[in-house]
Amino acid sequence: MVESFTIDGENAKQDISVEIQGVVLCGYTGRDQEAVKKHIEELRREGIEPPPSVPMCYPKPPRGIEKTGVVDVQGSETSGEIEYVLIVDKDGVYAGLGSDHTDRELERLDILKSKQVCPAVVSQEMWNYDEVKDHWDDIEIRSWVTKAGERTLYQESTLSTMLLPEDLIDLVGKRVSGPLDGMVILSGTPPILKGEMIFADRFEGELYDPVLERKITIDYSIKTIDWFND
Repeated sequence: MVESFTIDGENAKQDISVEIQGVVLCGYTGRDQEAVKKHIEELRREGIEPPPSVPMCYPKPPRGIEKTGVVDVQGSETSGEIEYVLIVDKDGVYAGLGSDHTDRELERLDILKSKQVCPAVVSQEMWNYDEVKDHWDDIEIRSWVTKAGERTLYQESTLSTMLLPEDLIDLVGKRVSGPLDGMVILSGTPPILKGEMIFADRFEGELYDPVLERKITIDYSIKTIDWFND
């Protein structure tokens, strides 16, 4: 599966095509283990069992990503999680923004399957990792959700709280057979600010670089398949 992305460089923009080989969703990847425990507790309150170990990796097929701005879901209890995204390519590593949208009802029964039924949303724009590597920890990541017309700041952190890209790539490399070229990696997510999931109608995210003064955004609507009667 070939996907096109726009590399927003310091001096110019460039369109690239990447043959996606697979998608890996990482979880419980915080550098701060107290924050990791907080996220596990958020999931526990939703009836989701804690993982057997941390961090975790979950695979998705190459067609498991979405960029159109709409996520179609089966149930009413689904939600996004803001994450940074890495694309490992033969020409380098690119960094962007994404959301690991998950079916929370199914997650209570089978975490891996809950990751499979919803697409992972990824940004059209990416940065060359080499351009942001030296100030990576200063980059800000946040999300907003809108439900019944009310927009709420949902998550907010800096990338200093999450595993570094090199560590994330090393983690995934131990689980993937063969080279990582063409692999899309989602980083895991910072805690929800108020500690409770919101099953929203819309999800927005932002990755802001205060040093180079630029940002990457995602914005998508969640559409429940409600036109079919069982």
